Amino acid sequence: MIYLLAIILGLIQALTEFLPISSSAHLILARGILDFDFVDGLTFDVGLHVGTLAAVVVYFHKDIRMLIGGMFSTFVRPDIKNNPAQALAWMMVVSCVPAALVGVFFEDVIEIYFRNPMVIVATLILGGALFLLVERVCKAAGTMEDMTFGRAIIIGLAQALVLIPGVSRSGITISIGMAQGIRREEAARFSFLMAAPLLAGAGAKKAIDLSSQQLASGEMAVLMLGVITSAVAGWVVIRFLLNFLRTHGLGVFAWYRFALAAIVGGYLVWAA
Repeated sequence: MIYLLAIILGLIQALTEFLPISSSAHLILARGILDFDFVDGLTFDVGLHVGTLAAVVVYFHKDIRMLIGGMFSTFVRPDIKNNPAQALAWMMVVSCVPAALVGVFFEDVIEIYFRNPMVIVATLILGGALFLLVERVCKAAGTMEDMTFGRAIIIGLAQALVLIPGVSRSGITISIGMAQGIRREEAARFSFLMAAPLLAGAGAKKAIDLSSQQLASGEMAVLMLGVITSAVAGWVVIRFLLNFLRTHGLGVFAWYRFALAAIVGGYLVWAA
């Protein structure tokens, strides 16, 4: 049974990390329902982050190699104005700074005051409303090559909100990208590439927090199952969403968020 729970949580992490429906909200709710406590929750979080990071790295390996090459080339022959790889690489760095600062300085505050079901209900509704608004108002046609440092900073500031459960990293960054004239699938591509350093940083920070912890062989097997599940499923979800957004809007995800908010809110009222 414990292995099945690990697979379920790995699938939830992969589906909700990349689909614009909020991974933190679903994992908080899933753990409350499934009562998963065989492996320390923080340890399992690290494993799930590693899995989804692996999915991003494998799927976007060509883009990531290009960005790394562009970044290092600026130290040899800087030409950000005329070199798209250099410019995009540093836009990625700039866009990650706000979320990294919020994570370092405000993670404990957010953990205490925002990690509860009522906040999840509110952010699910607000996020869904934002999706419908940008789909109705914004006629985006730009590509990732049209990204500017100003746009990257604005998307980065929006991404800083993702530590609040229910916001959704992909949802907020795709929406703000569309609001600035970037096509859905191109905004999603930028969003996923932005996620790589943040997933790596979050995983590294949590790994340091539990560096002295020892896992039993049975716990390690459960952890690895979760990692593999989230990695494989994450790759599939990335491929699906990029293809989906070429011809479909964010509306279906908005209505899913409204439905989930209604279910959670209704349960909270019933249980009160």
